[in-house]
Amino acid sequence: MARQQRMIAIGLVLWNAAGVAMWALQSSTSPETLAQGDKVQIEVWRAMPLWAWIAYAVASWSGLLGAVALLLQRRVAVWLFAASVIAIVAQFSYALVLSPLVQAKGPGVIAFPVVILIVALGSMAYAHAAAGRDLLS
Repeated sequence: MARQQRMIAIGLVLWNAAGVAMWALQSSTSPETLAQGDKVQIEVWRAMPLWAWIAYAVASWSGLLGAVALLLQRRVAVWLFAASVIAIVAQFSYALVLSPLVQAKGPGVIAFPVVILIVALGSMAYAHAAAGRDLLS
């Protein structure tokens, strides 16, 4: 693996490890502690359905596993990143479409989820391109 590809893979491992850490924190901490008095955010987290929490877990863990697979030059990275993208869309469909979060807090709350989706799509595209160049086995 070329140095640049290795650095990209390591960066994706770190990014996705942070995502897993956030999932672990948010799924194991009370909504009141997480939101620190933000009543809208507390209610959104309290009302978050099980399927959205599952999507959050799948998005986080498949992203991390995809990044590790990319670092190990495994073709399965493409599929793991694809699973992450699908789960990200499902997860944020609750928070940004089905909950009152955007109405209550404004369109600015969409910015970081968009960044997350762009990184996930870029990761998937990068892995797909690497597989197409036979850099992944």
